[in-house]
Amino acid sequence: MTISSLTSLPRQVKSPVYQGDLRIYSAPLALLRHIQWSLNEIFGEVVALEWVNQPLVGGASAMSLEWRANKSHASAIASTLKSWHFIRFEVREYPVNGGEGVLYRATPDLGMHQAVTSSTGDVMVHENRLMTLTANCQTIESLQKSIALALGTDWDNELECYRLALVEGAPTLRVSM
Repeated sequence: MTISSLTSLPRQVKSPVYQGDLRIYSAPLALLRHIQWSLNEIFGEVVALEWVNQPLVGGASAMSLEWRANKSHASAIASTLKSWHFIRFEVREYPVNGGEGVLYRATPDLGMHQAVTSSTGDVMVHENRLMTLTANCQTIESLQKSIALALGTDWDNELECYRLALVEGAPTLRVSM
C-alpha cells in the first residue's frame, strides 16, 4: 500500500471508550459556580448542570451527571472536588468495553476514598492488597477494620442517606464527548 492510498482511507470516528457518572450529594451554594467552571475546564466544553436542593444540609445543593468520552475524567474530577472540603460526592468511571473501573468517594469528615471496581460496579480488593492486610494485621478485629477500610464501608455508610434523599426528582444530565 502506498502513502497516497493511506491518505485516501475514510477517517474513522472514535467511539467513546469511557463512561462515568458524578453524583454531588451536597455542595454549599457558594461553591456551585466554582464547581461549574472546574467541570467545564475538565470536559473542555460548557456543561449546564442542574442543581437541586439538598434537604439534609441547609444551604446546599446536589446534582447528577453522566458522561461518555474518549478519555478518562474521573481522577481530574475527584482531585478538583476534594480540594473543596465541604462537598460530598462520588465519581465512578469504567471502560465502555469492559475491564476494571474506578470509584472515588469523598465526605468532609472522612476525606477521599479510591477503589477499583468490577464491570458490575462492585468494589474489588486485589490479591496483593489482601496479602498485605493479612500479613500486617495481628488480630481478626484489625483485619476486619482493614478490609472495611479497603472496601470503603465508612464512606458507603455516610453517603447512603444522601443517596436516598436524592432518589426522587433529581435530574441527571447526560453528556457525550
